[in-house]
Amino acid sequence: MTQNRCRGCNDLGPEEMLKFRLAESVFIDTALKWGYEEVRTPILEYLNLFTSAGTLTPGMLRQVYSFLDWDGWSGERVVMRPDGTIPLARYFVDNLADRDVVRLFYVVNVFRFKENPEEKRERWQCGAELIGANSGLADAELVRMSVESLELLGIGTVIKLSHSGFIQAVLAQLEPNPEARHQLFDEILDGNATTLNSLKARCPELTAGLEMMLNVTGSSADYVANVKALFGKTSELDEACRSFQSTLNILDSLDIEYVIDLAAGRGFEYYTGLIMHIFTNDILVGGGGRYDNLVGQMGGDARPAAGFALYMDEIMDFIDYDVYALDEPDRFLLTFEAGNEAQAFAVATDLRDAGYTAEIKLGDPDTMMYDWVLGINDGGTLLMTDTETEEEFEFETVEELIEMLGGEASEE
Repeated sequence: MTQNRCRGCNDLGPEEMLKFRLAESVFIDTALKWGYEEVRTPILEYLNLFTSAGTLTPGMLRQVYSFLDWDGWSGERVVMRPDGTIPLARYFVDNLADRDVVRLFYVVNVFRFKENPEEKRERWQCGAELIGANSGLADAELVRMSVESLELLGIGTVIKLSHSGFIQAVLAQLEPNPEARHQLFDEILDGNATTLNSLKARCPELTAGLEMMLNVTGSSADYVANVKALFGKTSELDEACRSFQSTLNILDSLDIEYVIDLAAGRGFEYYTGLIMHIFTNDILVGGGGRYDNLVGQMGGDARPAAGFALYMDEIMDFIDYDVYALDEPDRFLLTFEAGNEAQAFAVATDLRDAGYTAEIKLGDPDTMMYDWVLGINDGGTLLMTDTETEEEFEFETVEELIEMLGGEASEE
């Protein structure tokens, strides 16, 4: 009889863990070199972190795992973190608010309820957040860093960019109410005929421009200026256009290719500026954007911020581990008679210190899985057998053995 795994959660076997650790280590190394500092927030957070501040959309709130943290008399409702950015913003407000510009990164799992049994409920993310800077340079840093992490893993990317402020400014000419504006955008993207017909009757020129904006993609800062010309001039639109073009100009100077797809800004309630989605072979492997209101919503002073997350579950599917596999150290299996345990552990430690893998024999292992079988005789001498050729070598000390293999024994 076997036990069922919890739906939507995955085991990671040895091969998958190698890919996971590779992706994680490449991301961490990249983040550290870019000057980011690692933090880790708890899996459990109070529900009000995500409700009172209005940081999660109603749709996202319906997906959180929530339960009462009961202490016998009363309790408080907690959630398993559905998102990595919001807890990090809380951490910043609690611990780092006195700093000017802060660069942080994390590797965490997040949990979201999914009705579809095929969808994962536990997911892993590598994320980076840049708090305290609001400029095209800051946005470009995050785009470049995300691309660099994936390039180091041998994963090609297609970057799709949108801009929440630009979309907001255009839609504001059709709908002044922010909440209704979000719903309007989603309905337009869903092709809601009733909504579109109503808009066309009310504002035919604006609606025609909106449809063109959402159906035509671009690949340069000039595209933004052309789209802007489809709409009436407003200060909000001018500012959003300058912000978007500033980032695009820097990306151009860095030779980073991108596709401007304003329709990709769906779900823009969370974001205030640039929105990016990262695809590999049409699979979404990462995303992020600017969220200048979040730190203030967490109770801190208003601070601009932006970030991105790479989706480990998808990224592992694109890693060709053989390309990155390093030469594995020779592998020893240690055998010995009862009573020689202390010497066996000491020899194994010396071998590991010299860079080899050493296992104490347990059970009945297949010796062909090892490069060498090392027997410890009653007199303390070492008999090493090459498992491939069956050639044998005898040594008085482990230092002689290591020297014969061309390694260096530990001086300790």
